[in-house]
Amino acid sequence: MRKVLLVLVIAILFFVPKASYAQDTEVLFGFETGLQGWDIPDWAYEKPDHVQRSIESSDKYASEGSKSLQIDTEFSGGRWTGAIIEIMQYCDWSDYSTLACDIYLPQGAPKGLKAKIILTVGDSWKWVEQSRSFNLEPGKWVTITADLTPGSIDWKRVEVDDAFRADVRKIDIRVESNNKPAYTGPIYVDNIRVIK
Repeated sequence: MRKVLLVLVIAILFFVPKASYAQDTEVLFGFETGLQGWDIPDWAYEKPDHVQRSIESSDKYASEGSKSLQIDTEFSGGRWTGAIIEIMQYCDWSDYSTLACDIYLPQGAPKGLKAKIILTVGDSWKWVEQSRSFNLEPGKWVTITADLTPGSIDWKRVEVDDAFRADVRKIDIRVESNNKPAYTGPIYVDNIRVIK
C-alpha cells in the first residue's frame, strides 16, 4: 500500500506541472501534418541575398512530436545572406505574453548562423523585426523567444501595445549569415507557440 501511495505522490509531483504548462502554451505549428501553410515568400526567390531553396516536412528531427519543417539553404559566406519562411495568417495574441519557436542546426554545421522572428502587424501591414538575433548552436535545438507584452523592447521601431498583439497578419522566421559562415544544408523549425 505504501508503494502505491509513493507512486501516486511521485506521479502528481512530476505530471501536474507539465499539465499546467500545457494549459499555458498553445502550439500554433508543430508540423505533424505537413507544412501547415508555411512557404517561402515569392519576393525572396527574386533576392540574390536570400538563400532558402526549398522547404518540406521532415521526420529527421523534432523538438516536439515527430516532425518539423526543413529549410534547405545555401549560405555562400562573404556577405549578408538570409533564409526566410513565412505564413500569412491572422492571429490575435491578446491573451499571450510570449512567442517562441525552436530551430535546429545539424551537428557538423558551422557556428555563426543566427535567427529571428519577424511579424507583419496591423492594417498598414507593418514589417516588424525582432531587435536581436539568437545564435544557433550546431547539434542543439535553440529556442527563440519574443516578448509580446505592452512596452516590450523585443521589436524594432514599434510600440508594442494591445493593438499590436491583437492584429498579427504574418509570421516570418529568418536565419542569417553576416559574412560568415558559409553553409549549405538543412535547418529545422518546430514548435512555434504562444505562451500566457
